[in-house]
Amino acid sequence: MEFEDFVKAAFVKMIYEVIEADGKIHPAELETLNKLKNIIGFDNKFLERAKKLDYDNALITLYNLPHDQKNALAQILDEVAISDGAIHKKEMDLIIETFINIGLGEETE
Repeated sequence: MEFEDFVKAAFVKMIYEVIEADGKIHPAELETLNKLKNIIGFDNKFLERAKKLDYDNALITLYNLPHDQKNALAQILDEVAISDGAIHKKEMDLIIETFINIGLGEETE
């Protein structure tokens, strides 16, 4: 799936928020992040810019995405959360909060 740069930035922001949610950056999470660089199409410079993106602005961008892109984000965030072998409560809380804030699950199919 191809994403515009502003959408990529919002995805990357949320991915990094999940990585940092438990207060530890695990090597497996960084491996998953590196894999996602190729899949989503971003580099370290882009990552550094995306990390500075305002959280609320990222949510607004994600809220306005079509359902299939929201589902793609959901799968990515789940993958990042479990990459270190455990889903920590802070990671799960952040993911659930993100899903609620972007309206995931509200769509009618």
